[in-house]
Amino acid sequence: MASKTSAFRQLWIFALTATIEILIVTLVFHVQPNLTYWENPLVHVNVAAKVAISAFCLLVVMAWPQRTRIIEAHRAATAQSAFKRVFAANVLLFISLIAVRAVIQQTPDAPFPLVVACAGLQLATGASLAFLAAPPDFWRRLLKIVPVEIMVALAGGSIAIVLGYAAQDGWSALAGATLTISHAILSLYETNVVLDTEQALLGAGDFKVLISGPCSGYEGIALVLTVVPIYIWVFRRELRFPNVLLLLPLGVAAIWLLNTLRIAILVSIGAHVSPEMAIQGFHSQGGWIGFLFVTLGIVAVTRRVPFFAAVATTRPVPVNAVAAEAHADHTLPYLAPFMAMVAANILASAFAPHDHALYPVKVLAIAAALWWFQDVLRPLVSKVSGTSVTIGLAVGVAWIATDPGGETPIAAWIAALPAGAAAAWLVLRAFGSVVLVPIAEELAFRGFLARWLISTRFESVSFGRFSVLAFVGSSLAFGLMHQRWLAATLAGAIYALLMYRTKRLSDPIAAHAATNLAIMIWAVAAGQWSLL
Repeated sequence: MASKTSAFRQLWIFALTATIEILIVTLVFHVQPNLTYWENPLVHVNVAAKVAISAFCLLVVMAWPQRTRIIEAHRAATAQSAFKRVFAANVLLFISLIAVRAVIQQTPDAPFPLVVACAGLQLATGASLAFLAAPPDFWRRLLKIVPVEIMVALAGGSIAIVLGYAAQDGWSALAGATLTISHAILSLYETNVVLDTEQALLGAGDFKVLISGPCSGYEGIALVLTVVPIYIWVFRRELRFPNVLLLLPLGVAAIWLLNTLRIAILVSIGAHVSPEMAIQGFHSQGGWIGFLFVTLGIVAVTRRVPFFAAVATTRPVPVNAVAAEAHADHTLPYLAPFMAMVAANILASAFAPHDHALYPVKVLAIAAALWWFQDVLRPLVSKVSGTSVTIGLAVGVAWIATDPGGETPIAAWIAALPAGAAAAWLVLRAFGSVVLVPIAEELAFRGFLARWLISTRFESVSFGRFSVLAFVGSSLAFGLMHQRWLAATLAGAIYALLMYRTKRLSDPIAAHAATNLAIMIWAVAAGQWSLL
């Protein structure tokens, strides 16, 4: 049987190959044959690719409970795969595809058989990529392991793509309804409301906004129609059918109505507070706040309302009940501080460009969560090695050295503050960055995620237990939370290695704190505010 390392090596080769080929095809060769939409086979191949990608993303979530069987099936199939031959076939097909696309690109009236050949080569190259990720035997085994999940994922991916195309054509109709409802809400408390239905303008006083297609609420509706079905599927054993299906139209209606309320509030903020805050901050963050409110509300309703929750069994299950309760008690302390930080960031961003003034909200949110769970988290505090602190400082120096710099609004904002206020804000920022943020992020990414990727009963996994999936997954997730995601991913990997080496969570926390301390000191001393 192939080793675990070889299976992962093949997956990395697949990921790198797929990334390179997709970038070359999409960025270098823009093929637009002189054919109508329905006549062009390349259009249908591209749609099929979008469906496949969407279905795969859904399948990953829905098949997660069966991940152990799937991983074992992948290892077993990979052991018998002819990887080098598949890779050679993929390279040959891709070269042929590029050659044909280059010819079509240089030929405005390319013959139809050549376009068909291009579409066929594109399909064949895509299939070879799938076989590069896993041999055909794995896909046959996967069909036996999660047949229902595969069918649902394909249906969901197809529906998502169809709805996406339909939404592009239906924006204007829904935008009109959004404009009408937003105007009605605004008229409840504003006296100088301005409405221009022909130009789709809504305002109060001198401030007006254009209610275009993207403002109609389709993005929020698409998110709800994606997330809620996944939630229903994953927790289907705990929900009551068909009652729970009512959550779909209720969620869509709720997110749309919240979008109309968002627009009304946006107009009021622009008219009475700050046009910049309305456009730069609340315009985007208000939508995310509404989405979080709807999704968390749906979860809360399904847990509390008997109409949606499955009827509890009358058989005594004290052991499982106690275990589930204990598991929940372990999870929240690790995630609550990070969730509080994210919620505070979203709230503050809604007030951009004045969001820096709300940094105290972030400090209070994280501190409150840590204080609430102090009894659970206090045992994690232990000794810290000097090596971890030194490595953390080195990461901070590397972060400073690779900072792209540039102008940042925070520089002008700090300069405009009175000296005392600026000093107080910087002290509070240092406390949050050096003390609170490292604790919140390390609890979530190293303390929880890195162990949860090994076992859902993560509390039973030691801090020193290594797994490639856990190491890469938690480091990448940590990196994606930062604007400089690649540098942050590398920093997260270093913190994870410190945890594996010392078998303690206190060491990555200390290293993370040392990194942020070095960055904070340099930013203030050198006036390099882009680091904050």
